Parts: sequence; C-alpha cells; structure tokens
Amino acid sequence: MIVNDGVKADQYQSLESIQFQAEEYIMQFDYKTPYLPEAKTNYLDSRLKLANCNKPLQVIFSNLQKTYGRTSLNISCQNSSKWRIHLPISVKVFDDVLVVKQSVSRGQKIDASMLEHVKKNIALLNQGYFIQKGRLKNTESKLNLKRGSVLTANNTRPSDLVKTGQNVTLILDYNGINIRTSGRALQSAKMGQLIKIRNTQSHKIVEGIVSGIGLVKVNL
Repeated sequence: MIVNDGVKADQYQSLESIQFQAEEYIMQFDYKTPYLPEAKTNYLDSRLKLANCNKPLQVIFSNLQKTYGRTSLNISCQNSSKWRIHLPISVKVFDDVLVVKQSVSRGQKIDASMLEHVKKNIALLNQGYFIQKGRLKNTESKLNLKRGSVLTANNTRPSDLVKTGQNVTLILDYNGINIRTSGRALQSAKMGQLIKIRNTQSHKIVEGIVSGIGLVKVNL
C-alpha cells in the first residue's frame, strides 16, 4: 500500500467513495450472464488517510483470471496524489446452468428431456457447469446423481455410440462418393474413436471412425 503524507484533513479521499467506485467497477464488468453481479467489499480501515484524487479512480482486478468469488481489486489515483491500495472483495456471479430434474443412475444416458436451467452462483461451482444442452449430447452420467445436481465435466462422460456386436451402418468414402453398407461392430467406441468392423457382405474386417449413433465412416 502507498499512502500520501502531508495532506490536510479536508483533502482526504472518502473511504465510502472508494468502496462505491469499486462496486461500480464490478457492476459494469462484462460477465456475459443475464444477471447483475453482487459485490461486497471488505471494510476499509477508518485510519486510512489517502489524498483526495479529484478524478475517477483507476480500478482493476488484481488477477484478471479470478474475477468472481473471493478476489481483490487494485485501486489507484493517477493524478499528482499518486496512491494505490489493494482491496479484497467478494463477488457473486449468477448464470442459468443445467441441472438434472430427476435422479440419474450411473451409466444412464443424459437426455435433453431430463435437463432444466436453474439460476446459480457460479462462484460456488468449482467443478464447472454446462449452459448449452447440445454440449451434453451423447453423454452419460459417471455417478449416481440426485435431482437438482449441477452437471459438470467431472460427473458426465461421452457415451458409446457403437457397442460390441451391434449392427452398424458403414459409410464407405471412395474418392468423395459415399457408399453405404452394413457391418457388425467388433468393439465398443465413442464419437470420433477408431473401431474395427466386420463387413457383413465381404466378411472383411475394416477400420473406421465412429461418426454418429450406429454410424462408422471408412475411408477407402
């Protein structure tokens, strides 16, 4: 902390004005959510004597990678007074995150019909969260989830789109021409994974990339 000495009593910066400008900075920060944030600053020591800045203070997060939850601001006066302080602050930021509206068993596929948006303080969601239902397409639960549980990358995982022994559609790409035929999966795989398939017509084993539910693309 840098404090300016030799200042008359009536020329001190109001501590209330410092807190007000700190909270204004938070309210105007672009959190990209539909809700206004809530900020609570630590009380400044009444013995703190700072020269009146006579201009708007410069306020910025101490760490721009931590803009909500328990964080802090650097506040400074950039005129001839030249002072700066470090102000701890607690910021709540709200967003509509996806939760399950029913209990979900481990391994159960996540379906859009079992999801709903709920307003949450994302400062408390340390394990992350989802906003878009499309991000949970072709996923399943890694755990048993209670109704109202927030979905995260830690409690969901990609589900198998092809399972061992399943009849699948082979999409054969030959010089840009797609030919469809049938095959039987010799292993389970998720979207984008390489898999071995037995062509039911030629009985040859081919490798392809899973491109959808029961779909495997093979480049010839």
